[in-house]
Amino acid sequence: MLAIALSVAATTTPGTQATIVRVVVALAPVAVAPVPATPSSARASTPVIPKAPDLTTPLVLATAPTSTAAPRADSSPVAEPPDYWTGPINSAVPATIAGGKVVHDARALQALLKRPETVIVDVSNAPVRPENLATGAPWLPLPHQAIPGSVWIPGVGLGEIPPAAGDFFRRQLAAATGNDPTRPIVIYCHQTCWLSWNAAKRAISYGYFNVYWFRDGIEGWKAAHLPTAVIEPRVAPES
Repeated sequence: MLAIALSVAATTTPGTQATIVRVVVALAPVAVAPVPATPSSARASTPVIPKAPDLTTPLVLATAPTSTAAPRADSSPVAEPPDYWTGPINSAVPATIAGGKVVHDARALQALLKRPETVIVDVSNAPVRPENLATGAPWLPLPHQAIPGSVWIPGVGLGEIPPAAGDFFRRQLAAATGNDPTRPIVIYCHQTCWLSWNAAKRAISYGYFNVYWFRDGIEGWKAAHLPTAVIEPRVAPES
């Protein structure tokens, strides 16, 4: 009688799951019928038992990868442009800002914010009501999560902004700093986003001496497991 035992084990290789199947074959004793007598001149033949094939070597059955890593946005620093950035907003940003300082770590920003004179400004875009939404239909944008204490001033981080928006930004900074150009101002938005770089450069052009750009944005703050707060935007009046 032929007895077959199967043992299955799972293993994982990088990016691929494989299943190893070990097959063990055991042969029961084989009964051999007696050989009839033959003349003495003939030699008795010895029965030959076929050798079972060696099936104990593991068989690797490869399957498709269980998951594929999502592509990551390129966050390698780019060269600092001489003027405001007017290219794609959500793209790789520089590691420097002329006339200002770069905050590279959320914990360092947290320490800076403990100084009562520090002003922090969020220049992320405000949500826009969809154009295809029916007139009178309710629309409720998601709450805007920000670093606690932030002043949210959307629309001032583009490479080119209307004069009215520039004047509004200047007035908001003056009110937040008490017209003191030496007070620290931290400006941020999102990772790989030029809005905060442009807005920080704009604040530097207004004559503020201690402008900090938080390059990692709100995503970097959240990644450090620091608290957030829901805030409302300060929007420039329509001209």
